[in-house]
Amino acid sequence: MIKPFQDDESATSIGDLSVENSTSAVVISGSLEVTRDKAGLKRARALKQFADAVVEQLEADGDLPDKVATAKAPVEEVDNPFR
Repeated sequence: MIKPFQDDESATSIGDLSVENSTSAVVISGSLEVTRDKAGLKRARALKQFADAVVEQLEADGDLPDKVATAKAPVEEVDNPFR
């Protein structure tokens, strides 16, 4: 399991859920099916373990800002080639 906010390059997955790490944010995308069986329990525990690690790391930082500025990539509009 990755250590939240510790680097800008690690990534992992839980089922079909992708987790990307950076020093300013953790990005979680995709979907996770938690079925009512042993496999679902395993996925749920992995998700909880990661969520607990994120919360623990955030709580350990005594000086969190109200909001982190995120850099969004500029969107370049292009002509529709099918018109």
